[in-house]
Amino acid sequence: MNYTNWIIPIFLIILISGFYIGIKLKTFLSYQQKKYKIFYWITIYLITTSLFLFRTIFVGFFLYFILFNLLFDFIKIIFRLLKCTYLLTLLNKIYFRGIPIIILCSLISLYGLYNINHPIIKEYNIKISTKLKNSITIGMISDLHLGMIHSDKFLNEIVVHANELNADIFIFGGDIFDEYTQEDFKNQAILAFSKIKTKYGIFYIEGNHDLLNKDIKQKLEQNKIQVLDDKVIQIADLINLIGRKDYRNNNLGNPRKDLTDLKQETKPSLPTLLLDHQPKDQLLASSLNIDLQLSGHTHAGQIFPANFFLQYGYHKQQNYQIIVSSGYGVWGFPIRTAGRSEMVKINLTN
Repeated sequence: MNYTNWIIPIFLIILISGFYIGIKLKTFLSYQQKKYKIFYWITIYLITTSLFLFRTIFVGFFLYFILFNLLFDFIKIIFRLLKCTYLLTLLNKIYFRGIPIIILCSLISLYGLYNINHPIIKEYNIKISTKLKNSITIGMISDLHLGMIHSDKFLNEIVVHANELNADIFIFGGDIFDEYTQEDFKNQAILAFSKIKTKYGIFYIEGNHDLLNKDIKQKLEQNKIQVLDDKVIQIADLINLIGRKDYRNNNLGNPRKDLTDLKQETKPSLPTLLLDHQPKDQLLASSLNIDLQLSGHTHAGQIFPANFFLQYGYHKQQNYQIIVSSGYGVWGFPIRTAGRSEMVKINLTN
C-alpha cells in the first residue's frame, strides 16, 4: 500500500477533527491565561494524532463524539432559523455541556468492543439448481487482519470454531494478513490454520491487503492450505472451485484472469463455487451460471452508519447467489459498531 497518498488526507482529518474536538471539550474547562490555552491545544492535537497513529478504540469514541456534536449543531442551526426558541432551549438542556454525548459515545465504544470479542457462526442453508451429487458443508473466514491482533489464544479460538463446523471444505477468503502482520506471526498463523480438519481440504484466496509473496504461498502449500490464485479445481468430482486473484491486482500491473476464461476451465456438469475477496463482477458471474459466490472485504461497514452503503449478507439473482461475510476481524481501529465478527457455515444442497 502506498501510504504517501494518505499523508495529506490524514493530516487534514487530524487538523479539522482536532480543532472541532477542542472547541467542544472547552465547555468542560475554564481558563483565561494564554499559556493554558496553548497547553490545551497542544494536548488536544497530541491526543488526536496518537489516536490515529496507534489505532486505539478511542478513535471510535471520538468519531461518534464528532458525529453527535455535528448533529446537535445542525439541529441548533435549524431551530435558530425557524426561531423555535422553546425547542432550542430544550435542546441546550439535553446537551448539558455534552455530558450525555460522552456517555452515549462510551456505551457505543463498549458495544463495538463487545462485537469484536464475541464472534458468531453465521449459518446459511443454500439450495442450488445445478445437480449436486452430495450435500456439502463449507466453512469460510475472511478479513482477520492479523496485524491488529497478535495472540496464540486468538489463533487457537479460530481453529476450534472452524473444527466445530465439521466442514467438507474450508475457505480463507482474503485479508487474513495485512501490512502490519509480522513475518513470524504469519508463520505461526499458518501452522495453526493447518490444524483445521476437513474432508476435502483448505483453500486460500488473497485479499487486497494480504497480497501474498512466493514465500508465504509456499508455506501455505507446505501446510496443506491450497492457494487458488486465478485457479480452477474440481473437488472429488463434486463441485468446481474458482479462486480469483484480488481485484486490486488490476491496478498493480498484474491483472487477474477474466472470469469468462476461468469458467471455461470448469466441468460443465458440476456446480460452480466462486471465491472472490471483493464482491465484484456479480452481473458477469450471474450470466456465466455461477451457482454461488463467497466474498468478504466490506466488513459489513464495521463502523455505523457505513453499513448502509456496503454490501453484506445473502443476495440472489435468478440462479446466482452470493454471500458476503462481515469478516472475523477488523481493520484500521479495534471497534465494530456495524455487524458482528463472524465465521460462515454454508450447507449446500439441491
